[in-house]
Amino acid sequence: MSIGEYYKQLNLPETASQEEIKRAYRRLRAKYHPDRNKGRESNVEPIFKRIQEAFEVLTGARAPTPHGPSGTQEASRHAQTRQPQSHRSDERDARKPWSAAANRWHAYRSGEEGPPLRGANRHDKLYVPLEAALNGGHVPTSYQITAPCKQCRGMSARFNPGRCPDCEGQGKTAHGTRCGSCGGSGRANVNRCAACQNTGSESYWKTDQVAVPAGAWDGQQLTVTGGGFPGSNGGPAGDAILSVVILCGSDIQRDGLNLIGELNVDFVTATLGGPFETHLLGRDLRIAISPNAAQGSVIRLASHGLSDASGNQGELRLHVVLAMPAGAAHLTDEQREQFRQLFDDAARRGL
Repeated sequence: MSIGEYYKQLNLPETASQEEIKRAYRRLRAKYHPDRNKGRESNVEPIFKRIQEAFEVLTGARAPTPHGPSGTQEASRHAQTRQPQSHRSDERDARKPWSAAANRWHAYRSGEEGPPLRGANRHDKLYVPLEAALNGGHVPTSYQITAPCKQCRGMSARFNPGRCPDCEGQGKTAHGTRCGSCGGSGRANVNRCAACQNTGSESYWKTDQVAVPAGAWDGQQLTVTGGGFPGSNGGPAGDAILSVVILCGSDIQRDGLNLIGELNVDFVTATLGGPFETHLLGRDLRIAISPNAAQGSVIRLASHGLSDASGNQGELRLHVVLAMPAGAAHLTDEQREQFRQLFDDAARRGL
């Protein structure tokens, strides 16, 4: 990109002074910052980044990436003509290990760097198990972020080595010997940050424990303060805006807000009826079983299903599955015969 295009990004003529560049940058940064454009972050972030890049190039903070054969040379000539000799001397001094990091506050006070900026918010999905959605709990979420390098505080990116000027990036002299300036690497010999290799940033995985309230619903947005992307120039991190997605296990089906499952009931309780206690979906339930409950009959528990944003709540539908009581294995032959007679007598009365 040519220098003229960087001026266009800031809506400035090429004759603009450094002070005019700073004023335009501050105005446009405030207008297009993602935090000031809620709901439009994806639209303004590319504009915001181009404004940031234009400011850095035109103030000599970093060299532009050329998109034509003369982009780098034009930027270099422009920076040299706009900057006094004393400023170029300061840049040479800044190549000492991390002297730029030590002078960060002074640069901010003098207007060479922007003020601390809050990081962008992170928008993501939070997959919540059914029990946590019903009863509340903490759900982990992990994501990868790129942040300023902790060792050099992101300052080494300014010293990212370019092509060695003595061997023109070949690593060898015209006579075929190893270049003494770059040691044969073909890159300019500058101090390197061992942690980030002068990229100024590092990537790592971050894990948050998200508090999910009881009765959470699909699409509910939960905010984790500081769970977003890191800020710049020492600014605070943004927030994580997480949209709830409820996950059901294989033993439970959903029908809108209603939940459908099975309830194993021993045939004695199913025959006689009465209270039945069970632990289901993270809850202790006391259920009234009607006499002569048949296989596949449905027990409905109101307000035991999922919720929605309007406060509506579904029901829990349990299909009865008959099971043998635990004591059946210990019946004597006499007791089994008594059972048989009881059912035979009942069958004759039904005729």
